[in-house]
Amino acid sequence: MRARDNPFRTEQVLKVRYRLPGVGWEDFLDRLAALDYRAMILGPQGAGKTTLLEDLAPRLCARGFNPKLLRLRRDGPGFPPGFLGTFFAGLAAQDVILFDGADHLGRLAWARFKWRSRRARGLIATSHGRRLLPLLIECSTSLELLEAIIEEIPDSGAAKLRPLLPAMFRQHQGNLRNALRHCYDLCAANAASPRGEV
Repeated sequence: MRARDNPFRTEQVLKVRYRLPGVGWEDFLDRLAALDYRAMILGPQGAGKTTLLEDLAPRLCARGFNPKLLRLRRDGPGFPPGFLGTFFAGLAAQDVILFDGADHLGRLAWARFKWRSRRARGLIATSHGRRLLPLLIECSTSLELLEAIIEEIPDSGAAKLRPLLPAMFRQHQGNLRNALRHCYDLCAANAASPRGEV
């Protein structure tokens, strides 16, 4: 199977967006406004924090804000020298900083970042565990959510995959991103198998 034919290829998986639990977007944005647009999105790896932050950006635009997305990864490089100085100098009153991976800053670096962000209208950050701002939402996953996502992906072979999902969910400790990568590998191996078995 060519990578571009795998139902779990990146472009297909990225079409699956975050599902707000039991609340609509307008109510979610109202809660964010009540927190004065300074809030935390908590959750383990693979629980949808990044996707939620991405989905939040256009909805903030619709409310007249200018979202500015920053990402920091534990295993990636930090911000380039001078980057944050330029970033903060350019902040305007309608800017809302969307900071994915804020907990990868040390405590002093975070305190300085938070202080320097005061010129912006808001600061929304993601974290795996450190509650650095008032809580907006705590993202979580479930086997049922994984099953629903598999069903949503076209040509996923959901019927064949469904019996494997409980063990897969446990193996990846609820990390849906890793579980979907596992599905990608299974589909690739299945296509290469003479019997076509998962």
